[in-house]
Amino acid sequence: MLYIIANETAGSGNGAAVLKRVREMLEGKGIPFREDSTRRPGHAVQLAGAAAAAGETEIVCLGGDGTLSEVLNGLAGRFVTMYFVPCGTGNDFVKVLDLPKDPVEALEKQLEGKPGRIDIGRLNDRYFINVSGSGFDVEVLRQAVRFKKLGRGILPYLLGILAALKNFRPLKTEIIRDGETTTEEVTIFSVGNGCYIGGGMKAVPHAKPDDGLFDVVIAKKFSRPAILRMLSRFISGKHTALKGVREFRCREITFRCPGMVLDVDGELIPADEAHYEILPAALGIRI
Repeated sequence: MLYIIANETAGSGNGAAVLKRVREMLEGKGIPFREDSTRRPGHAVQLAGAAAAAGETEIVCLGGDGTLSEVLNGLAGRFVTMYFVPCGTGNDFVKVLDLPKDPVEALEKQLEGKPGRIDIGRLNDRYFINVSGSGFDVEVLRQAVRFKKLGRGILPYLLGILAALKNFRPLKTEIIRDGETTTEEVTIFSVGNGCYIGGGMKAVPHAKPDDGLFDVVIAKKFSRPAILRMLSRFISGKHTALKGVREFRCREITFRCPGMVLDVDGELIPADEAHYEILPAALGIRI
């Protein structure tokens, strides 16, 4: 039996309409299911945890990236099969899965698919499925929040870039990898199990969620003009070819920088240390 955890407010209320369509599709196919809808931030964590404890093994996540992150953390690394019904604003993680854009068609394709497994990441004491990191891109997100009252779309983001250029300082970071510690100033670091952030920006362009490895992208300390040049390539993922940007793969890495703010699957959290560990083949899918 499928267990649906639905965020009906996802995508400015689009989740409610999608849930209705999912019910009709499953009933038409004679597929048994039960459902719960989230009522508040963090509720999906509780619902997923209770479902896993009760022995549910087929979890449908209906919502956006935030809902997916909550469900993942509620499951706490338990081996289940996840189905994705992407109906949020960005839907960044599912872009690497080659699903139809229509959320109900995406679920139908998964129901007909073959079993497989993908990796998830662990950051300190929480789990993530897509991308985490810190630096200038996170500062833009922080600043953009201030301007959302001025309008929707790209305007808050553009104003966020201008404010970030004024306020951002490179991160003085200790990087621990393979037992070796280096100290450097960085503009951006991104740790990816998936590729996309911010509704389609290809922050970690070569990441694959089923290879048992993180892809890590680190940009050195850049001047403001150099940051702007990098951002112009960031959307398409071509920034990794720039001088001063390096890319590598690993299973485990730690960044230490007092006072940094981390982006974890779209959620901003403060941290002085970020220890990343890949959990290979930890989540079942059908695709």
